[in-house]
This record gives sequence, structure tokens and C-alpha cells, in this order.
Amino acid sequence: NWVVDGIPRLADNQDSDRNVDNNGVCCMDNRTTEVGPMNDQTSRVPEGSHGRYAHRPIIWGTQGMVGAGTQLTAQTGMRVLWQGGNAVDAAVASALAAGVLEPSAHYTLGGEVAMLFYDADNKAVRSVVGQGWTPQAATIDLYMDRWGEIPSGVQSTTVPGVISALLTMLTNYGTMSFGQVVESALSLASDGFPAYQLFSRTIGTPERMANLNKYPDSARIFLPNGKPPELGAIFQQQDLGRTLSLMNQAEAQALGQGKSREVGIQAARDVFYKGDVAHRMVGALKDIGGLYDMDDFADYESPLEEPISVKYRGYEIYTNQSWTQGITLLQTLKIIEGYDLGSMGQNSVKAVHLQVEALKLAMADRERYVGDPAHVDVPFDGLLSSEYAALRRGLLDTESAQAEYPPGDPLNMRAVDPDYRTSEPSRVEEFVADNDGTTHLATVDSQGNMVAATPSSFAALAQGMVLGDTGILINCRGCYFWLDSENPNALAPRKRPRTTPCTFLVLKDGRPFMTLGTPGGDSQTQACLQVFTNIVDFGLNVQEAVSAPRFCGYSFPQSPWPHRVAPNRLAVEGRFSHSIADDLRNLGHTVEEVGPWGIINGFAPIIVDMESGVYHGAADPRRESVMLGW
Repeated sequence: NWVVDGIPRLADNQDSDRNVDNNGVCCMDNRTTEVGPMNDQTSRVPEGSHGRYAHRPIIWGTQGMVGAGTQLTAQTGMRVLWQGGNAVDAAVASALAAGVLEPSAHYTLGGEVAMLFYDADNKAVRSVVGQGWTPQAATIDLYMDRWGEIPSGVQSTTVPGVISALLTMLTNYGTMSFGQVVESALSLASDGFPAYQLFSRTIGTPERMANLNKYPDSARIFLPNGKPPELGAIFQQQDLGRTLSLMNQAEAQALGQGKSREVGIQAARDVFYKGDVAHRMVGALKDIGGLYDMDDFADYESPLEEPISVKYRGYEIYTNQSWTQGITLLQTLKIIEGYDLGSMGQNSVKAVHLQVEALKLAMADRERYVGDPAHVDVPFDGLLSSEYAALRRGLLDTESAQAEYPPGDPLNMRAVDPDYRTSEPSRVEEFVADNDGTTHLATVDSQGNMVAATPSSFAALAQGMVLGDTGILINCRGCYFWLDSENPNALAPRKRPRTTPCTFLVLKDGRPFMTLGTPGGDSQTQACLQVFTNIVDFGLNVQEAVSAPRFCGYSFPQSPWPHRVAPNRLAVEGRFSHSIADDLRNLGHTVEEVGPWGIINGFAPIIVDMESGVYHGAADPRRESVMLGW
């Protein structure tokens, strides 16, 4: 090890050899040393009841586990495991149920999903494209001529991708029928569920109530008697129940004719994208000025794809391709791999500063190169290479916060892109916060199959609308596009916006180790970095890792239009000590101290003990996240 500007560095040939085992011990070259201390000055709250930070216990299992955003969502997945379903069956069932239960988390069945599956039989990670696309008529010229921006509402919507992606995974890797996995979602929609705290509170915000009241079908469903559902009142979505029932009936008819499980699932899917439901959704969109026609829905597919991955201290981290922002976490890990992060102390000034600056470097490349790979030639190999990471690492200022970094040139292996010209996104002085809720779920079964999924429907309650009598509340993810043809995330016909929902599977020695993912818009990769390094670099157990104080930076264009940026703005939870916050300010960060649990992500990670095979998981106390073990 060596030191530059007071920051411990690793020799270049040690980047991939250092790791931290599950007991929190640093391992390098077969020597063990204790992980760097967690500085008592990093936190100003008493120790939790279940560890340094944790107020919840670790949850254990041997036959299966399900983590999700609500109790009823997690119970849906566990019920499927008890019935003999595998991890994919449980994840699909949970995601369908969550689409009924969690509109308050900005997730509905009119949204999208980032989803990965570890296939134990073939020892491979599987990925599906779960983001919907724009209508064929959507062009930059049209938007500039008519609106001069990407307006909120119907012009920000995309074709729902989540149903297609879930059914692609169910067909290829599940064992159950659509009727089996939709059973809980159908009941929860038709018969209702008790309105829980987050649900009632979220619907009742002025912004969401104003939007719901603009659309009669939205108001009819989400504002019964003109008011948000009362806490504990049974909330029903009978229109949505009828939509799911039509899909179920189509499958039942196909199976009754002796067709295969796969053909039956396709019949259910066709109702949504090609049949009666699709016609009614398109009609509702057209009635309010949408640009869609039937072909935009009928032609939509969710293909399987090869996931991308990097190695970090003996672990291999997988994510979906660049229609999500997951690649940003992979790049950040390759940059910080060159530093001895564990010796700095968890949430120390050095550790926080280093991670924040590394994220800025990766985000600069996100804005320069990352977009829908069906439309953009993304230089994956260069962006994720150790050589390029070392070049970008050389730009990282270990002594001072930088308002921005330039993108690099991974094609020609240069630290800075010589053709880059600084643009001026919309800069703001007020605090920038995420309004993208999303949810997350994870499953593992007795055979070692594992799923991580992050379903979402950006701003569905705040900008979207229920599509007629289908009960489908549609997403507004299209506002993530740019109206700049040179941007990799530029609007184009039948293009998928680069979405913030992302998900990860972590392997060690070719075996599944961990699921990773969270709600939280642009904060997702930042929070995932912290939870992952809390475990791998700092030796925290899984519950302490998700409970530890968190930070979130805003020194890059935010994904939603108008892509505001707040240079050097850094939110830190109030459990950080005042001295840590002050020291970060001295480095140039504009620190905003938020509530003690104010970086509101919602983790539910599952870890596999590499020796015993026992599963253990955690639930984030910042939300209503739940972990169940069997």
C-alpha cells in the first residue's frame, strides 16, 4: 500500500486481489489485518438495538427469502415459494402484487422494471430489457416545435414495459402459469387492501392530488369521495382487477385448448399489448393528446440481453445494459478499487469524499456515453476496463471537491475526452431532491436461484394518469430524455429512455453472494455503492450496512427534465457528526444536513453465506421494506 495526498492507495496489481470476508476481515495476499476502525466521530446517535446502526434484526432462512417494499408484497412472493415456485415465479408474483399495492412508491403496472436472475442450473446471470419505449411519432423536432421542452403528462409517457419483461422472465425461467403468479395481485386489486401509512400520505400530497383531480378516472380510483384513502381503509382497484382477469382468462382459454404453459403466458401478454386492453389504453392516451398508435404497443418486446459486469476485490457485480444507469455503479467501483477504502474508516471524511468524487467521474461518463444500446453504440469494454478506470482515477482530486469533471475517452484510452465542450444544464440554488420513488424486491429459492428487481413508474401519481377503464396508471419516464441530438439519451422514435431504476447481482467465485438495489432515482447508484462497500470494504453485517448513515450528491444533471444540477451539493443524514459535516464543507462540499433517516432509499438485500449456504437479509428502516425468511 502507498499514500497519495493522505489517501491510502493500492498498487495497481492489487486492485482485484483485495477483499473483505463476511466477518469483516481484510484479506490480501493471504495476510489478514483488521478492517479500518469506524470512527466514533462519524455518528452522533446512540448505538442501535441490533448493532452499531441497526434497529432491526437480521432475517435468516435456509429454504428461501423474499425482500420487498411492503409486507403484503413480500408475503405474495413467499406464498409462491411455499407452493413450490422458484425464485423467478416468486419475483414475478411479487412484482405484479407490488404494481397493485405500491403506486405510492411510484410503481404501477404501467411502468418498467430492471430485473436480473441468477440461473443456478446453468450458473449464469440472466437479464431482460424492462424499459418501455416512446411512440413512433416522438421526435426532437416535433417536441421543439410544439412545446420547446418535454412537457409533463401524456407527452412524457412511454409504453409500459414491466408486464412484458415479467412475462418474458416467467416464460423462459419460471415454472408456473400466469394464473398462478397473478393470483395475489388479482385479489388485492379486486377485493382491496388496507391503506397503509406511506400510501395514504403520498396520495394526499398537494402535488399528487392536483394531478389526480385533472383526470376523472384517476380521481375516481385514488380519491374516493374526493379524498385520499384513510389509513386502514380498504382500497380497491376494480378496473385493474378486470384487466388482470382478462389476461388470466386468455391464458385459461389457451391452456383449456391443450396449449403449452408458454403459449398460455403469451396469450395473457397479448391481451395487454395487442388485444382489448391495449386498444383501450391507446384510445385513452389519444384522447388526451398522446402520440401513440396501436403498433407502438403491439410491436413492443422485452428481449433477453447479456448483462454487463465488473470485478471488484474478488467479487463480480452484474447489472443490466445501458438502458439503465447501473453501469455508473460499475464504473465507480473500478475507480475506487485503486484505493484502500477499508483502512479509511466507514463514513470517515476521506471515505465519503473519495466515493463522492468517484461518482462524479462516473456520472460525467454517464451523460456522455450512456443510452439505449439499441440506438447508441455504447463503448462498454472501454468504460468498464481497469485501464480506463486508472486513467479516470488520476483525475480524482483527493483534497478538494470539484463542481464537475469532464468525461473521458474510453475508445482511445484517454482520461479526458478532447472533444468535450462544457454545457450549461439548468443550475439551481435551492436544494435538489429526488421525487422518483420506485420499489425494489429480491427473492432466492432452495435451489440457489436468485432474483433482484427494481420496478418503477416515474411520477405516475404526480404527472401520469389512469388510462380510461383499464385501471393502468401509466409512467412518465419519457421526461428523462434530452432534446439534444448529440446526447446519448436524446429523444427518438421507439427509443427507451435511460432509466434510473437499476438492479445488481453480486457473485463471488462464480457463486451467488448478494442481491442489491433500491428505490431513489439518481440516488440509487450512490446508495448501492454505500451499502456494497459497507459490507465488502468495511465489514458491516447486512442490516447495519443498510441502516448506516447515508449521503447523496447532486453535482450532475438530474435525470428528469429539465435536468437540473446543483454543483457540489451533498446531502448527509443527520446521524453524521457535525465535525464530519464541517470537514466535508472544508473540502468544498456544500453540505445539506437532512433528517436522521432522510436519504430515503428502501433496500431489501439478501446475502448467501458462502460456507453454510444459509440466507440472511435486511430491510431498510427508511421505508416500509420487509424481509421474510423460510
